[in-house]
Amino acid sequence: MSKVKIVHQLELTWKPHHLHANSGEVILLSGKNGSGKTLWLNRIAGLEPLPEQMHILVNQQAVTKQPLRMLFEGWPTIWLGQTIAEELTFGLPQQVEKELITHTLARWRIPELEMETETATLNRLQSLRLNLASMDLAAPMVALLDNPTDALAVEDGAQLINDITAWAHESKTIVVVTSNRWQDWQQQASQHWQTSSTSTLPQLRGTA
Repeated sequence: MSKVKIVHQLELTWKPHHLHANSGEVILLSGKNGSGKTLWLNRIAGLEPLPEQMHILVNQQAVTKQPLRMLFEGWPTIWLGQTIAEELTFGLPQQVEKELITHTLARWRIPELEMETETATLNRLQSLRLNLASMDLAAPMVALLDNPTDALAVEDGAQLINDITAWAHESKTIVVVTSNRWQDWQQQASQHWQTSSTSTLPQLRGTA
């Protein structure tokens, strides 16, 4: 795996244990059903309170002070915008140039989508790719993806994994992804964190 310049760092500390990830890494978070994978993503996102003495920092600051994005599991998707254009630009601080939108849709292999297309008409794979394109435009330091590929056909899932990994490396985004089909991600993940309980930090099971 090629090396990338460290720009951002994600740290999880619950003494005496510590986990960290650097820019461009794809972190696989695995565990049995009910082991708390989604809860860990919510904790990293700042959506759930942390246990006493536990700290999650991005660039040595609380996660609530840093730009993070999360892709939630579930179908059909709950959209923020009614059209492709609205979804891509929702919450962005400034207007996005058309050329950048075109480039981003092409990166995520959905160049055929028109700006006025209603988001409710998209299939599952298109919906995932549009969510990732929107995340791409927002340029988060950390992207949290909850089971993005488990419901996809193997071929579709493999291509999406490759695209997510390429985006992480190029944009220097730290990606933390959960998956029940964790073997699908093993070749691309730079670290493998495994959780068995919400009362202890996930364990580091391997690095690339």
